[in-house]
Order: sequence, then C-alpha cells, then structure tokens
Amino acid sequence: MNTMTAKGTSAVQENLVKVFEKLAAARKMQDGWMNHGLDFVDLYVEDVGGDWLEKWGKQANLEFDTIRSVDVEAVKVAIGFPNFQKIKLLEIALTHRCDTNDSRLASFDSSVGQDVKYKRLALLGSAIFGAVVTDYLYRKYPHLDRDCISLLKSRLVDKKKLSEFAISLKFKQLSLHGASAKETDKNEYKRFMGETFEAVFGAIYLECDRDFVPAGEWLIQRFIEQAVSQNISQKSYLIEPPQISPESAVKRRGSLGADILDAIAIDYLYHRFPSHNASQLTHWKNILVSQDIFPKDFQVKLGSQYLELGSNFSRTRDWLVDNFIKTTVEELVEARGNQLK
Repeated sequence: MNTMTAKGTSAVQENLVKVFEKLAAARKMQDGWMNHGLDFVDLYVEDVGGDWLEKWGKQANLEFDTIRSVDVEAVKVAIGFPNFQKIKLLEIALTHRCDTNDSRLASFDSSVGQDVKYKRLALLGSAIFGAVVTDYLYRKYPHLDRDCISLLKSRLVDKKKLSEFAISLKFKQLSLHGASAKETDKNEYKRFMGETFEAVFGAIYLECDRDFVPAGEWLIQRFIEQAVSQNISQKSYLIEPPQISPESAVKRRGSLGADILDAIAIDYLYHRFPSHNASQLTHWKNILVSQDIFPKDFQVKLGSQYLELGSNFSRTRDWLVDNFIKTTVEELVEARGNQLK
C-alpha cells in the first residue's frame, strides 16, 4: 500500500510540474508579446515566414467548431424539416455571440459578421412573419376590421409570444442561447428567444426558395392558427360578424397592403445588399415605403393587387420590384453612393 501511495503521490507531483511549466511558458509568451509586439514570434517559431499561423488558425477553428457547434440534425427534427439543405442558415439563426457569457465563444468569435448575419436573418423573418399573420387574419376572418387585425397581430409578433414558440421547439436546448439563460435577465432572454424564432423562420423562408406559401403554411399550422383561435375565443366581440362598411373594407386592404409592402421591401433589400446590417436595411425600407415614392393610397392599391393576383406573394413581389422598388433603389444608390448615414 505504501508503495502504491508513493507512486500515486509521485504521479500527482509530476502532473503539477507539467501544469506549472505550461503556466510559466504562457506567462513568458505573454511578456514577450507585451515587450516585443509581433516580433515576439521570432522567439517561439523557427520558420516565421512559413505557414505556422495558418496551421494554428485551422486548429483553433477546429477546436472552436467543436465547442460551439449547433446540432443541426436535432434542429431539423424540431422544426419538421428533415431534408433542410441550407444548414448554414440554421447555424446562423441559432448562434448569437452577443447574448452569451461563454468566454470560449467571446475569445474565438473574431467575426462580427456572424452577428450581422444573425440580425439580418431575424429582420427578414420578422417581416415575412408579419405579412403571413396579416394575410391569414384577412382571409380567415373577413369580418375583422383593421383595428382588430392590428390588435391580434401585435399580440402574435410580440417577442414574449415568439419566445413561447421558440421554447416549444426546444430552441433553448438546441441553440447557444441556452448556455447563458441563467445569467441573462429574464425579459432580455425572452427577447433573444423571440428574435431567434424570427431568425429560424427567416432561414425556413429562404430554404423554401422565398416561397411565401410553404413557409406561411408551416407557420400557420404550427403556431398561428392555434394562437389566433385562443385570442379570439377570449374576446367575444371579435367573433361577432359586424357589417363591414365599404370604408372598413378599404382600411382592411390597406393594412394587408402595408405588411405585404414591408415584407417585399425587406426581402428585396436583404438580397440586394448582402453586406448591409439590419439597421441599414431598415433605413432603406423606411425610405422605400415613404409617401414620396409611391402614389397616394398605394398600400390600399397594393392590397388590391395582391388579392387580384390570387394572394400570390411571389407574383406580387415581382410586380412591385419591377415597377417600383428596383428602379427607386438604383436611383438612391446612385445619388447616395450606396452608403447609409
């Protein structure tokens, strides 16, 4: 027993020596960096002009990928898209570096581009989500006036409600947000989860090749139909079929047209400016939907056009882009030098 104890003690001591040696080497390297700047590499690398940095970078990226990888296959199952092809979009939607306190992510994530892509995807998802909700309410409940449609929509697009959708899909466990749930303020965390749901829906919309119908059907069948039904059952005045006046009918089409316009504008700008962040895209969108560009009561006319085209989002988008948005954006780019302020 004494012999075994002595061997065990010796092994521990040897391991401690190795640890202290590594710590000493790390401190020495840090001192070299502080005293010599980039020239400190000469002290540690024989072939400074070689490909040591590239090899080290690949190894670091490999280690980071292992740390932060999203279980894409599990996500596919959760959202009901087993054959989802654009998996990079899912990884972007479920990885947001700004809402985690994990020091490993902070140290390895040197690309601000990830956050930009995430926010862009969430913006796209939010715009399409809003259009799907308004389109569904308009068609499903023809007796609802514009104010009722706006009220129901506001409840569904609320980040707290969206966070419930995200949690029901187990995004808390599947995304990197889950690592910081306990450290993050509860309301702030719900906002992150709601934004994550928007980003994932944006990815689904793009996976569907920007086809409004299958993406909308996924959203309606999984969430919107039940959520709307619950809200309407709680408000008896919403289910009473009042007489819709011609003026109310016009306002309803205007509400529909407004959300279709927002969705088409964001969709076009998302693809037209792949490097612009979400704030820039929103700024462009606000310019596009201003009264100075489109004719009077254009939102009502766009709602009517959308209905005349059989509520076909893709055809309406092509018509709107070809006749208004594309030319206007090109003129703005030429006038402003493609820079937003």
